[in-house]
Amino acid sequence: MKYIYTLLTCLILICPIASGCSGEATPKVSSSAEIIASFKANLKMIADTGEGGSGLDVLKMDFEELKKQAADKAQAIEKDFQSLMKSAKPEDRKSLATKIMNALE
Repeated sequence: MKYIYTLLTCLILICPIASGCSGEATPKVSSSAEIIASFKANLKMIADTGEGGSGLDVLKMDFEELKKQAADKAQAIEKDFQSLMKSAKPEDRKSLATKIMNALE
């Protein structure tokens, strides 16, 4: 009987380790294609709505990631991106967001 309890205790302790529950997951690194796709999706929202203010914060984070992963593409759109960040009119934001999306294709 003692053998069965010992065996069950060992199984209870070993199963989580064997199934991978105790290890940390490796962090996922986004590829440049994923970052560009995310950036374009957020630009599409701006192009459709003309939203500004805090709605542009997500674009700032995407742009920073783009600079890390695809510096050449970020450099190509940087002037228009800065204009978009400073734009006060929804119509201007819509046209600049569309222009940037087209440049990323």
